[in-house]
Amino acid sequence: MNARGSTSRDAIVRAALAGARDRGWAETSMQEVRLRAGVSNGSLFHHFPTRQDLESAVVAAGLVEHDGALLAELRASTGAREGVRGVVVRHLAWVREHPRVAVLLLSARPPVLRAAIPPEVVEDSRRFFAEVAAWLRRHGWSGQPGLPVVTALWLGPANDVARGWLTAGGEEPAGAVAAVVADAAWDALRAHLRADA
Repeated sequence: MNARGSTSRDAIVRAALAGARDRGWAETSMQEVRLRAGVSNGSLFHHFPTRQDLESAVVAAGLVEHDGALLAELRASTGAREGVRGVVVRHLAWVREHPRVAVLLLSARPPVLRAAIPPEVVEDSRRFFAEVAAWLRRHGWSGQPGLPVVTALWLGPANDVARGWLTAGGEEPAGAVAAVVADAAWDALRAHLRADA
């Protein structure tokens, strides 16, 4: 893909992500995305032949933003407890800041996650999890249980609280609610980490 094609694709993804933020993905039409991006129908459908292809790109872009926010929190932490709790609180804050994108990320179906996610986003995700694993090791994690189990213990309950707020009118994941969920994540992980690290 040449630089112009890459620029058009990036503009389309930015426009689709903006539409998802403003109105929600279900309400964002391909025509709206095309107009926001300032591209032709041919360009839009060249890069994203189907709505599902574009949805995959929006999910990927949202994940990159989300993961960047969590890594910034993790990098700023000075200890295991602070890092575990901080990531949960930041995750829930990101959900509150980007509710329409968050609902898309938290409800993405496997075909959407597998389709059309660019290799650079797959590589970003690999780097994200490698950095999380390295941080965990620096704080005493032996590698067991495996990283998927650790991340499920860490963010699974926060994702459930977020889904409840986003889709079922549950409590907003802020303040005391975020603190309780962050404390629960620390309780779940502290046996696998050094508390003073």
